[in-house]
Amino acid sequence: MSQTQKKQEYLVHQQKCEILLQEPEIRFAGVIDSMGHLVAGGMKKGLTPLEAQEDRRKMFMELILRVTTRQEFDSTMGRVKYTASRREKIVVMSFPLEKDVLLVSAKPDVDIEKTAKKVMNLCNI
Repeated sequence: MSQTQKKQEYLVHQQKCEILLQEPEIRFAGVIDSMGHLVAGGMKKGLTPLEAQEDRRKMFMELILRVTTRQEFDSTMGRVKYTASRREKIVVMSFPLEKDVLLVSAKPDVDIEKTAKKVMNLCNI
């Protein structure tokens, strides 16, 4: 992939994340690459992450491992549209993209299905 293509892809991802961050229930929207790096997006302005930067990096790496493991079953069960986990303080959702993953966190009381559909519609997933 050329540098121009990478920059164009980044701009598309960044724009999608910025659109998502305008939604009141969404705290974080970021695209994680296959190496576990945040390549676009981030935390909504004015909010503080719940975890330290080093813990975020571990979380991103673990996310990529989980997504890759799930893809092994795509041929028999179909492609994963999204996964979600409801924690006490936050809801975390991941949406596999072609080679990256869109990671979204939201307020703990959101309707997961409604928010996931909103994310998929806003991002054309």
